[in-house]
Amino acid sequence: MVYIKKNYKLFIVLFIFWMLLTLSFNYLNLAAGIIICIAVTKLSYGIVYTHHSFVFKSIKISTIIKYFIKLIFEIYKSSFSYMLCIIKKDCIPCIAEVDLTISDPLFITIISNSITLTPGTMTIDVNDNKLTVLSLKNCCDYELISAEIKNKFENFFI
Repeated sequence: MVYIKKNYKLFIVLFIFWMLLTLSFNYLNLAAGIIICIAVTKLSYGIVYTHHSFVFKSIKISTIIKYFIKLIFEIYKSSFSYMLCIIKKDCIPCIAEVDLTISDPLFITIISNSITLTPGTMTIDVNDNKLTVLSLKNCCDYELISAEIKNKFENFFI
């Protein structure tokens, strides 16, 4: 209970999110929500937050909005590009390693998930700040793939 008393804000946010997802206010749902939110709050201690502060540094809302718009644009652009490559049968699978300059695990996770969301690319492995990426391009230039990923995704978080 010590973790809940110190971190009641996280518990409240989780419980509100639970209620918004379930949209049911019966006693069983309330009890299940309270139990699950207490468990998540207790289990996330040391991973998401400590008694000093949150483990991850925050991201500005304007950066998130700009990144989301850029990601949607890249998804649409890549989908049409790779649709043409698939129709022409002009795909060459290529595995490249991308060394990121950032070291924050949150930003690396966001970048690797963005790469996987973009059609024609997939993050295969993440080791520290090195990503292994599978790309389906009509050319297999490792430096070009690495530079594109850094310019498209990493520059938002530097």
